[in-house]
Amino acid sequence: MATWQSMNYDRPTPDVSKDFTITCPKGTDIYDKPPNTHRFDAPVIYTTTTASKFKSASVTIQADWTCKYDQGGLCLVMNLKDGTRKWVKTGVEFLDGIPLISVVTKDRWADWSLRPLLNPKSKSARVRIENTGDGNLWAYVVGEDGKKHPVREVTWWGELEADTEILIGPAAAKPSTEGGNLEVSFSDFELNLV
Repeated sequence: MATWQSMNYDRPTPDVSKDFTITCPKGTDIYDKPPNTHRFDAPVIYTTTTASKFKSASVTIQADWTCKYDQGGLCLVMNLKDGTRKWVKTGVEFLDGIPLISVVTKDRWADWSLRPLLNPKSKSARVRIENTGDGNLWAYVVGEDGKKHPVREVTWWGELEADTEILIGPAAAKPSTEGGNLEVSFSDFELNLV
């Protein structure tokens, strides 16, 4: 049974086996950009495992997205033995007045991809991160019928040593300093380890 902790979160760690909410303060983010932006101050609820044991994680997220870059979803952090950190986050992110599916991966620096929600009239989506067992990690958006729609392939996953420490779980961020806290609702969280 997984033990759950939180980082950058000043409230009790929620019970992820039930529907829960992350209250995210403004001015928080998970992002790295040259020449010297290194941000990792957004709330993450996580459990610890290893690269070889991680199979997949899925969650449904919803919020009243209002400010540019409001976001919520899953965060997978890889703590490397040399003291560096790589990560992948996927979920819903608000840009140009609409919520979109977002995947940001950080190897040396972060890069970002976006696609429309499967239902453009919705404010929610189900996302999944999956170790496909062939050296790749995939990020998907999942339809109401359970079909996985690929959003991003992360090929550098295959370089990780089997015993690399992995932190995985739900996260939220609100880079904007406008307005109040961002309340992100999470439901049907699933974590599969081998």
